[in-house]
Amino acid sequence: MDTASLSIGFVMLHTSPLDVPGTKDAGGMNVVVRAQAEALAAAGHRVRIFTRRSDAETPSRVELRPNLTVVLLDAGAPRLLAKGEHESVMVQFGDLLADELRADPVQVLHAEHWFSGIAALPVARELGVPLVQSYHSIAAPPESPLGEGERPESPGRLAGEARLANEADLIIAVSEAERATVLARLAGDPGRVRVVPLGVDTELFHPCDTAACEEQRDWLRGGGRAEVILVGRLHPLKGFDLAIDAIARIPEDQRPSLRIVGAPPPDGDEYVRALHDAVAQHGMLRTTAFDGALRRRELAERIRSATLMLVPSHSETFGLVALEAAASGVPVIARDAGGLREAVIAGETGALVAGDDAAVWADAVLEMLGDAARLKEMGDAARTHALRRSWQASSERLVEVYRDIIGD
Repeated sequence: MDTASLSIGFVMLHTSPLDVPGTKDAGGMNVVVRAQAEALAAAGHRVRIFTRRSDAETPSRVELRPNLTVVLLDAGAPRLLAKGEHESVMVQFGDLLADELRADPVQVLHAEHWFSGIAALPVARELGVPLVQSYHSIAAPPESPLGEGERPESPGRLAGEARLANEADLIIAVSEAERATVLARLAGDPGRVRVVPLGVDTELFHPCDTAACEEQRDWLRGGGRAEVILVGRLHPLKGFDLAIDAIARIPEDQRPSLRIVGAPPPDGDEYVRALHDAVAQHGMLRTTAFDGALRRRELAERIRSATLMLVPSHSETFGLVALEAAASGVPVIARDAGGLREAVIAGETGALVAGDDAAVWADAVLEMLGDAARLKEMGDAARTHALRRSWQASSERLVEVYRDIIGD
């Protein structure tokens, strides 16, 4: 096996690896890119992550660890932009990226999300560098049923994603479900779409094994209130409103407490108000906590302290948070859609629920919480499932893909 180190450039136009997941437009993509980049750097590869400056304070270069640097490019005003505004800075971002790469070349460019891909495509062509594209989410076409939770998108995104499917040197999907979407929705070439499975940090995310946790388990066995956790950006796509309605349908004497971890994107205040209003209207103020966005270590502590995780997202290419719950020994009830079917093994590490009927979701929660032995069995199986994944293995697969495309 070729062990020579590579020089790799990740492109993240609209969100930064320095942002806390669950804030701004930071989410699973940020976790994935940073984890893979750190694993690549630890293996001796030289990695730079190019992102847009969204504040005036952060230095233009931030070294996260040896071999791994974040480079902030001054495209547009140094402020937070609503997601759709990033289309207006793609050309300027690409020009600045080209300046950086002329001065300090890379062997492969890996664009994350379509904004980054369209900005990087002409740069890659000019400099003769292979362009690898990851979507992380793919727009719903205008005629699709938006009841599935996907926002209608501008023609720019629809055209941009289709263009990248045909012009990028290689497409990387994080799941078989995302690969199928690339082929069906974007008419991608099957020979140019590779699946690189995600990993999970099983040292950070681990089952709760403290004395306090044992006391909590005793308390639950004695009839104490279980805790259900939701994690993600507070955005309609995540379906947190459905989860609140489902918990509200559970009789009060059996109802678990609800912990919601995450913050809204820059344009998401209206949805947050709606979530708080729903909690109040259902009389759940005493048993619901909004924690905001948490650092990764705090998040891990919250997850392993929970009894159950809900992931009612309308669309997920994979659903990394479900794998983080699995690593924590916490069973997951997720929507029967997309990559969540691969993150959760139905009947073994959790359950999959179809549709938006809050009563059906409530029944699934009650059934799982009502069988403590089964809950424990699922938590153990979930941990075993997660231990088969690692960011090192994910990054090694990336390197194989990079070497293939560099050779071609």
